[in-house]
Amino acid sequence: MMAEWNIFYVILLSELLTSQHFMFAHRVLLLLFFCSLSLRPSAAQLAPGDSFPPTREGVEAMLAYVLKADHKERIALTEQLKPTEEDCMTLFSAVLGEKVYRYQKKLDRQARIIVRPLLSEQTDILLWSATVEELRTMTGDARCFPGGYHEIAEDMAAGYTLYRFKFVQPGRSLGSAYDMLVFVNGHWRLIHRPWAVLF
Repeated sequence: MMAEWNIFYVILLSELLTSQHFMFAHRVLLLLFFCSLSLRPSAAQLAPGDSFPPTREGVEAMLAYVLKADHKERIALTEQLKPTEEDCMTLFSAVLGEKVYRYQKKLDRQARIIVRPLLSEQTDILLWSATVEELRTMTGDARCFPGGYHEIAEDMAAGYTLYRFKFVQPGRSLGSAYDMLVFVNGHWRLIHRPWAVLF
């Protein structure tokens, strides 16, 4: 789309600059330039985050996308996964939700986390999931989550499934780890280590 606009600009410029209406031509080109800016997709529009279904298969598809995506696409997806204050208040008790949201904003300012494998050799994915109820009782894959989740589980709303994942080198268990990914309020959100607000 942008390539077509660029060709159009060149043709129009050559026509108008050879006319007797140079100032008019200049104004027309400026107007078209600013119109083209409005057609460019934003970071959020570039990301397909909401296209992944709210299931484990949806998470697997999202992570497969991350492995293939370029740097700009990974940034766009990360932006789309950022939680809102409403998301945090939905998932956690009022006091904890406010703390978690402030912590996410702090991380965003200081760390600028991008969902990606930190090493190009990290081409495999490890994925775990646990419901809030499993985190409370430490059953199922809850044991694969940091212990802090057990500490905050009583202050979390029931009925949600949380995901933890790593990008690893084949055959390795250590890698680039992220948690917690959750589908809330109709969107996928990545709320980084919410249990950290307890310490």
